[in-house]
Amino acid sequence: PDLLRLALRRDRWVLPLWVGGLVLLVATSAAATVGLYPDANTRIVAASAVNEAPSLVAVYGRIYDPSSLGALATFKLNAMGTAIVAALFVWLVIRHTRTDEEAGRLELVGSGRLGRAAPLAAALLLAVGTAVLLGVLTALGLMAGGMPAVGSWAFGLMWAGTGVAFAALAGVIAQLTTSHRAALAIGFGAIAGSYLVRALADLPADGPTLWVWFSPLGWASQ
Repeated sequence: PDLLRLALRRDRWVLPLWVGGLVLLVATSAAATVGLYPDANTRIVAASAVNEAPSLVAVYGRIYDPSSLGALATFKLNAMGTAIVAALFVWLVIRHTRTDEEAGRLELVGSGRLGRAAPLAAALLLAVGTAVLLGVLTALGLMAGGMPAVGSWAFGLMWAGTGVAFAALAGVIAQLTTSHRAALAIGFGAIAGSYLVRALADLPADGPTLWVWFSPLGWASQ
């Protein structure tokens, strides 16, 4: 609890700005789409144009239901936005583990009554709590922008699950590296690799290949 409170105090400005910015981005995108594509025909035309352009599919992902208002409203945030969420949680966990240890702060903590696993546990608790909060606020933001409730909660769950998955990955990386720069490079490299695998898997016109399941970002899109 002590380390968790310390982490919350240190990130009392950074995390609200990140979470608030992501939620605002989702809500404004949803609200804008409602006015741009008021009926199913206009949505199908727009979605078909995206799906027929391999470059757009690689960057943003495929729109699986062209008639869905929510799918069109969030397609730019489905892959790219999820990658940004992954990067946030990789940075967050490494910041409170490997970076603090390299700076000598964890040695001071370890010399007291706290165990060696306490910093990692506190970092993961902070990350999971932030992921859940992001997921809930994202869903509420989408609904406030005019999206259906079921799809909004599914999208919020997607971002929350991505945050938890990459926080866990960052926790492992932090234990296997000796510097925060190396940990961040490996973590961000894993995100880039996951993005590339998801992009290649989404390209076939008849739907994603089985390679999509080798990418955590692919899990999110599915």
